[in-house]
Amino acid sequence: MAKTMYWRVVPGVVHIVAHTHDSPTDEDWDAYLADVIANLGEIKGVLVYTLRAGPSASQRARSNEAFSRAGVEVQTVIMTASRVTQGIVTALSWAVGAKIKAFSTHDFAGAVACLGLDMEEQIKARVVLKQLARAAEIEIDAFADESGKFRQRLERK
Repeated sequence: MAKTMYWRVVPGVVHIVAHTHDSPTDEDWDAYLADVIANLGEIKGVLVYTLRAGPSASQRARSNEAFSRAGVEVQTVIMTASRVTQGIVTALSWAVGAKIKAFSTHDFAGAVACLGLDMEEQIKARVVLKQLARAAEIEIDAFADESGKFRQRLERK
């Protein structure tokens, strides 16, 4: 079965995950969650990039349980193309006081600012997110113009 999410730790900085177009399998989700928990002492937060796919209710419940057992609340930012997801994340953060915030897939600057990353850390996070996006076969909207694809499309018109 193909992977549904790709992740990596930027040591001392952030845990980054990029979702494919498919919802996470339980196998991928549990492996990802174990890796995040194992690295909690070394990171400032978690950056999630997803166009629409996200965890199921049971996967979210396992996440809540794992973080509760770890006794650590980690800042999490979710970059998503879904305005519905952005609204749900915002409502949840207000309701339960969780350290989670949603950003548009175009707002990398806002996401890394929320995580408190300095310029060098932002560059490292950008490089890793691009690598993960390639593996997940998705494009990062915030970096789209850097690829020249938008320029090429405009030049053809």
